[in-house]
Amino acid sequence: MALVLPFAGLIGLAIIVPFALAQLLPEGVPGLVVNGALSALALTLSAAGYFLWAYGRQDSAVMDAIGFAPGRTLGYFLRLGLAASLIWGPPMILALGAQPRRWRHVQW
Repeated sequence: MALVLPFAGLIGLAIIVPFALAQLLPEGVPGLVVNGALSALALTLSAAGYFLWAYGRQDSAVMDAIGFAPGRTLGYFLRLGLAASLIWGPPMILALGAQPRRWRHVQW
């Protein structure tokens, strides 16, 4: 159960974030590319934040490491967030692929 909830949360975010950003961005291929980049950034930061919270909850030395070597510590958690793209990447790509069907003014 400890892995199911974070996985489900990341997968849910990977579906919700592109659809939410599609409401704010213009229709068309450039908007779709920007949507993909912003969605990937948001999901990487969300996963990194979760890992930081989960590690910090287990051992307070992780939070102390941020004070001693903030660049290396935060870089480590960003790499973990990118590694989590194996989880959030496929649902995000499927959500982005569904965007052109909802376009009203631009033809794919």
